[in-house]
Amino acid sequence: MAHAPKQLILGLLADLSLEKARPFFLSLEKSGYQGDLCLFVNGLAADLRDFLRARRINVVPFQPAYLKPKWARLSGLARPFLTRERFQKLETQLGLAYMHPHCARHAYYLAYLAECGADYDHVMLTDIRDVLFQMNPFSFALPDGLAVFSEDPSLTIGNSSHASVWIRHGYGQAVLDKLRDKPIFCAGTIFGTPAAIRDYCARALRLFQARKTRWTIDQATFNYILHLQPPPNVHRFDNDAGPVLTLGGVDPARLRFNAAGRLVNPAGSVYNTLHQYDRHPQLAQQLIQLLT
Repeated sequence: MAHAPKQLILGLLADLSLEKARPFFLSLEKSGYQGDLCLFVNGLAADLRDFLRARRINVVPFQPAYLKPKWARLSGLARPFLTRERFQKLETQLGLAYMHPHCARHAYYLAYLAECGADYDHVMLTDIRDVLFQMNPFSFALPDGLAVFSEDPSLTIGNSSHASVWIRHGYGQAVLDKLRDKPIFCAGTIFGTPAAIRDYCARALRLFQARKTRWTIDQATFNYILHLQPPPNVHRFDNDAGPVLTLGGVDPARLRFNAAGRLVNPAGSVYNTLHQYDRHPQLAQQLIQLLT
């Protein structure tokens, strides 16, 4: 009998209303996805907690940052007295206390996969608020490694006001100058084997911990890694041709729909996953209406 692939979606759900979160879950239900879903949660309203509980979604509480990064820099004083492994554990624990949640989530993902990753063939790391599914997110030729997705080809790190600021604050002007003409890859939707996801999360955490600042956000670090320290077996998908459409920089006039109202690529294939759909309010309303 053929092996049935086991799939896992990991995400962070914090300080989000039921109204904003509902499209993610309703569209995932309609997509035909049959795998597991685990969310790290904080600050949920009672109605959203009830919504998740009714769907038997695995939720793990997490502690938001409470420590100023400057105090975490004192961890260096302990380095001479600890083994490398113990010092790394200390750095990770401190990181959870000062990092922005979008950075700290990598530590939670890494710990979860260290415990449970052997149960799965492929993993998706995803945002929640601005992600919606038109098909099973895993229904494409999943590579043996990391699958990453570019944003609109009109955008580069240098001509995007957000990306350039994030890179400059996180890694300095010299790095921004080096990456200015590079495409932007989005950290909000990443697929991979458990080993590839663990490798990426570990790389990101090392960079977060080295800087000990909330300015080194995950999006800047993701692009720093892909362009300057690429992991093995990275598979890059273009925004117009892959299974994920990142809509933030897309001209709405270029969007194409099929007869069922689904967004399709230039070849007519339905995009599995839509990211940043809420950047276009009229489109968002249209897509959400299909879920009800």
